[in-house]
Amino acid sequence: MRLYGVSMVRNEADIVRVSVLYHLSLGFDRLLILDNASTDGTRRELRRLGRDPRVRWMRDRGPFRQGEVFTELARQAFSEGADWVAPVDADDFWYSRRSSLKKVLAESGAAALRVRHVDFIQRREQRESSPDEMLYMIRRVSEPVDRALAPELLAAGKVSYIEMARLQKLISRASETVKMVKGAHSLDGVEGPVRETDKLILLHAPLRSMAHLESRAASADRRFGTGASLGPGWHARRWQRLMEEGVLEREWAANSYADDGCLDVYGDPHETIFDPTLRNAVAPFLERPPTRPSWKKFLGRR
Repeated sequence: MRLYGVSMVRNEADIVRVSVLYHLSLGFDRLLILDNASTDGTRRELRRLGRDPRVRWMRDRGPFRQGEVFTELARQAFSEGADWVAPVDADDFWYSRRSSLKKVLAESGAAALRVRHVDFIQRREQRESSPDEMLYMIRRVSEPVDRALAPELLAAGKVSYIEMARLQKLISRASETVKMVKGAHSLDGVEGPVRETDKLILLHAPLRSMAHLESRAASADRRFGTGASLGPGWHARRWQRLMEEGVLEREWAANSYADDGCLDVYGDPHETIFDPTLRNAVAPFLERPPTRPSWKKFLGRR
């Protein structure tokens, strides 16, 4: 069975190397990656990674057209003999607790599998982006908030972005007619049943530092333009508005944990739970682990 990953990245220098090495370790036969006009060193990392024949990347300076790019790459994967195609966002990590990813796919009779996200939360003090940042993303909410309730609760400052349930993503059999919608949350052109599975999850690292949050707010117009609430890019446009209003620091506090393990959701502490799954998954692929004294000190506070 041949498994391909398709990816579109922009300004992911802090995480793209770990993402690629991690997914190759799972048995991906090839990763097809398009860089969308990165300015932060992402292309330098991709050039290094591209020395491995399993990694093929290309540049694109056009608009952020994720759905079209994923569709084009998925069809290219089919033409090269792929059996399954997975969307691989830089901040998503495919994960199976009880089996290998390929074994789960080989045993499935579905045309596509719906997979849920588990969002991991960064520590409050992580101001800058760095290769070791995911080692500190060791907490999550116990139960995400229903998306149907999110717009009203977000507007009232009652929940944070990191507490919301995400749309599930799809990993699908390869097809010459496949069409992936932006974000790979739905697709067309693959015949057969689409089934939900709990054998796979996506470990998600959506907000990795205060600098990363600022970057996402600043690039909202280029990446997503305008649109309806909870439509594509709604979160980036919201962060852009909060940045213009001068309250992005409060938003960071609402989406990061303090020493007591709590979020500060606009003055209201929300508890989180310890979960080192993401940290343990990516740690072997870090180029330079954090210095031993600081890492031991951090562990001692947990």
